[in-house]
Amino acid sequence: MGRRTTAGRHGAPPVRPPAARRLVTAAAVAYLANCLWGTAVAVRLIRTKKLRVVHHGLFVVTATLTGVAATTPAWTRDRSALFLLPALVPLALAPRTNPRSGAHWRVAVAAAPSYLGALLARR
Repeated sequence: MGRRTTAGRHGAPPVRPPAARRLVTAAAVAYLANCLWGTAVAVRLIRTKKLRVVHHGLFVVTATLTGVAATTPAWTRDRSALFLLPALVPLALAPRTNPRSGAHWRVAVAAAPSYLGALLARR
């Protein structure tokens, strides 16, 4: 038997599934990319007259990856993704705020501590 099959027996530390870690990392990277794109649009580094779908697409990817990653504690032993649960609230509120108001970026930034906590808890 390899180490993976004996993890948890005889005092061996549990092996964290790489899928859970990858999902947390992917969700955090998608969130960062979405924030960087939104910031670039807000400060007019990028003109999105024909590319508005990019920010929306990044948001859908971010929300989907975050939702899937937040479920990993249900099917793995990795509890680091529990930090992502509070991020689901700002992700639900962000589309309902006016993008031209200060509330939009404040709601988006409110999710940052959740992603940071999930990344730090992976270790």
